[in-house]
Amino acid sequence: MLTEQNQFITELYAEYFPKLMIYATSVLNDTYRAQDVVQDTFHEAIRHYDIIAARENPGGWLMETLKNKIRDSERARRRYMRRFLSLNTDIAEEAIPSSEALDGHLEQDETLVLQLVEEALTPEENKLLKRLVFDKAGHLQVAKEFGITVYASEKRLERVRQKLYKVFPERKYHKKK
Repeated sequence: MLTEQNQFITELYAEYFPKLMIYATSVLNDTYRAQDVVQDTFHEAIRHYDIIAARENPGGWLMETLKNKIRDSERARRRYMRRFLSLNTDIAEEAIPSSEALDGHLEQDETLVLQLVEEALTPEENKLLKRLVFDKAGHLQVAKEFGITVYASEKRLERVRQKLYKVFPERKYHKKK
């Protein structure tokens, strides 16, 4: 990144980061996920410097990008919830707020699904999955807890998904043509 670009992004970050964090935290009710989406918003600003620099209101562009990132984050969270929490169950996502509360609501069928998931994964992978999916923690928070990078957290979740696809091949996502 050129010095001029670096200066522009640094100024945007200093001016808008607190505002974007307040908005994202209020929508997501999770500081760590809010940090993830706000950081991702600034990453987009860096990638699209030529577009944002030409804007009369770069703050508006950042806010719209943040809103899109929040929608994407929520969509991804719901997708994970559907895939890994409600495998062959009738439990609504809202009824499963955390991994601790889950145990009291499961029927025998759901317990079998969770048992298969736990058997397919290592204890550390189970912990990672529970933190990301059940507890709705962001990759930044999980990365700090596990002492790894955000990228490593994302990659580990991807590997967990691949393992679970082997256990539940009927749940594998196939792109429609």
